[in-house]
Amino acid sequence: MQPFLEVKVLETSKRSRRNLGLDCDEHSTESRCCRYPLTVDFEAFGWDWIIAPKRYKANYCSGQCEYMFMQKYPHTHLVQHANPRGSAGPCCTPTKMSPINMLYFNDKQQIIHGKIPGMVVDRCGCS
Repeated sequence: MQPFLEVKVLETSKRSRRNLGLDCDEHSTESRCCRYPLTVDFEAFGWDWIIAPKRYKANYCSGQCEYMFMQKYPHTHLVQHANPRGSAGPCCTPTKMSPINMLYFNDKQQIIHGKIPGMVVDRCGCS
C-alpha cells in the first residue's frame, strides 16, 4: 500500500477574516495564544551602553494552542497526528515581528545608529 494524503477543500460563500491574533493584558481571562504587553527597560538590566531608547514595548506571546486548530504550517498539524517520539504540541509564538531603531555605543565607544530586527512582537499565533 502506498501512503497518501487526502485534502478536502470546502467552498464557502462567506469570506473568513484572516486571523490577526489576539491582544490581551494582565487582567485578561483568555487562555488561547495571545500577545501580551511587555516593556523592556535597558537601564534596569544595567545596559548603559544603550543610549536610546532607554525602554521600549517589546510584547510577548503566551497561551494555549489547541490541537484541533490548524497551525501556521501544515507540517506541524501532520506531525501532531503522526505523533513521533519527542514531538511537542503546537506552541504560541510570534508570527510577526518588527524592528526598533537604536542608538548605542559599540566596543570602540563609537555611537552607532541601527535598526535592530525582530525586537517587537506584533502578532502571535500557533505553530
